[in-house]
Amino acid sequence: MPVAIFAAAVLIYTAVAAQDLRQRQVSNLFCAGIAGLGIIRWAALMQIGPAAWAVAVAVILFGLGVLLFSRGWLGGGDVKLISATALLLGGGGLDDVLAFLFLMSIIGSALALAILARRYVGRFFGAAASTSDGPAAAVTDLSKVPYAVAVAVAASVVLFLQIQRA
Repeated sequence: MPVAIFAAAVLIYTAVAAQDLRQRQVSNLFCAGIAGLGIIRWAALMQIGPAAWAVAVAVILFGLGVLLFSRGWLGGGDVKLISATALLLGGGGLDDVLAFLFLMSIIGSALALAILARRYVGRFFGAAASTSDGPAAAVTDLSKVPYAVAVAVAASVVLFLQIQRA
């Protein structure tokens, strides 16, 4: 069962990362899919303690995420995805959640630096690095950080490590 959950999660994370790279948006369906996998995982394991811990962590991260969203520091879809991911990973204990958050922040920081570099290199060479062609250009702001990519990679790594320990 853990391998099936891992495979399904990686498929969803791949789709959400691709969508975020393309549109700078995260679909609620992907967030619901990850949360659903978390519920299925804890129902299959029949472990009340870890499941309760996962729910508590998800709620706390959602609350913190709403604060970050209200400041404009994180997108609403990213907040939901991080919370859903905590539901999926949280029962592994505080170490797994902290590893996920740490890895996510490192990857997100690297993405932000890459976007800043792209913007300034584009200006240096006279190219508009933050625009795209076509009708999607109005809704796609390429200067935003596709943070779902960081969430997806970090969550996949931590999930893989959880499976290796099992």
